[in-house]
Amino acid sequence: MKKILILLTVILIIGCEFLPKESKFSKYSKNTIRFKNNTIVLTSSYAKIAPEEFKNRLDSLIDKPKFRKVALDELKKVQDKRVDFELFVDENNVENYVFIYTCDFYTFDEHRAARVVQELNDRLLNEANGQKMNYKRIHGRFFFTPSSKVIKLKYLKAYKKERKFQTEYIVASKFGGVGLLISNLEDIDFEGSIKKLATK
Repeated sequence: MKKILILLTVILIIGCEFLPKESKFSKYSKNTIRFKNNTIVLTSSYAKIAPEEFKNRLDSLIDKPKFRKVALDELKKVQDKRVDFELFVDENNVENYVFIYTCDFYTFDEHRAARVVQELNDRLLNEANGQKMNYKRIHGRFFFTPSSKVIKLKYLKAYKKERKFQTEYIVASKFGGVGLLISNLEDIDFEGSIKKLATK
């Protein structure tokens, strides 16, 4: 009898380990946004805003001049690409934002994807050094779905005790290229949503 009880306990413990774990994103209510016939799911507090409104809202970051400058630099970087883009900002915190923009179509294989991730990492490290901020690459990877190939680079920018997580994606599909720059304080990179976007 004892052996049966022990066996049942072991089975229950092992079974619980393999249950799907709740992701950081799944606990939030969701908001669907659309860009150039692409659909991506963000948390419900995100809303589309104009660049000028974004700049005005960034003025509230009086005590975080470094991160205000980072956000303005990122806006300028996207605007300088001279491509269609949209900006979505968390209504509760302007430091959480997502740029989605059209980009060139890339034909990725593993070798070229690794090279692009490294080039992107080097550029961002140089930017962080110029901004006098600490930069740490969390991970960079390449994955594919039946219809798309995706490059992901996730990194952390920090200044003193302040930090923010940022993730950049390039999604290449037969419909064209889409780039995303995701910046937030909660370490949510929306990968599950990007995978769904990439399978369309």
